[in-house]
Amino acid sequence: MKNISWGTRIAILYISFIGLVVFMVVMSVRQKIDLVSDDYYNQELAFQDKLNKMKNAETLTTTITHTITSSDIELQFQPEFKNKKLTGEILFFRPSDSSKDFKTEVAVNENAQQKIQLNHLSKGMYKMQITWKDETTPYFAEETIVIP
Repeated sequence: MKNISWGTRIAILYISFIGLVVFMVVMSVRQKIDLVSDDYYNQELAFQDKLNKMKNAETLTTTITHTITSSDIELQFQPEFKNKKLTGEILFFRPSDSSKDFKTEVAVNENAQQKIQLNHLSKGMYKMQITWKDETTPYFAEETIVIP
């Protein structure tokens, strides 16, 4: 068996290192990166407003409750909102895949209930972020849910 010279060994080591670097660059370029939000900087500037909305929601007697059935999600808003007109939006945020996010408007009935069909959502974990407003006060609530 023939011995390999030091120069050849160094060349093999150098070429192997270059190959590893090229492999890592190719893998990192192919990696899909989902940001929490495309406009995260603007959202960060409005964070104090979000904190104020969360404090407003904490002053209510209860929290928003949800029930997941086979066909929909039933949301029950606080009793204070019965027979009141609410405006706002509900965002189902999927941390693992932003293409599966779903947004809908708050549209409660006279009993402060709302049903959202599950056919808009894939199975898995979502962060349900609800921003709503009665006549004068804005509110915000967030909860993690799992769609079976």
